[in-house]
Amino acid sequence: MKIDGSVAFVTGANRGLGEQFVKALFEAGAAKVYAGARDPAKVTVPGAVPVAVDITDHESVRAASRAFAPVLGRNGGGALVNVLSVLSWVSIPVSAGYAAAKSAEWSVTNALRVALAEQGTQVTALHVGYLATEMAAMVSGPKADPGDVARAALAGVEAGLHEVLADEVSKQVQAALPGGPDELYPQLHGGQSLV
Repeated sequence: MKIDGSVAFVTGANRGLGEQFVKALFEAGAAKVYAGARDPAKVTVPGAVPVAVDITDHESVRAASRAFAPVLGRNGGGALVNVLSVLSWVSIPVSAGYAAAKSAEWSVTNALRVALAEQGTQVTALHVGYLATEMAAMVSGPKADPGDVARAALAGVEAGLHEVLADEVSKQVQAALPGGPDELYPQLHGGQSLV
């Protein structure tokens, strides 16, 4: 998959990581970027085509995001990037509900990857910890630059990767998966939490 000359659609494109994806797509040579947001008037990246889409509204998703997979298939394939989290693999008590949702989303991403492979559509999961965005403004500690994360995700798509680990914490947690709970939760034995 090459970004240069491609047509892309980004949800949440009016701020944070979504806005950085729009910018990174243009930097990588995308010919056209549709920028989805609940309020399209808040899309400010020059050249982006604002589209009304609300991922919490089933009809909105059906009309925009789900409509893309068949179009990609008719055009010989493409790529989808699903923004997940390091919490797809590990949970912390204060974010258990979020972690459960991201874990389920990872499972759906894996199913999509298999279902869309035959039509030539690559599905890439993006795993990252905290980002330096409005969403994590109250979090202290290391945060990844959303522009760097967007560029890493697009590089992963071009490289054909199924999973992009966009920061060190995601790499550490994924590396601990084979060790099971003892490695994922060192605090059970008096150690320091991975996240």
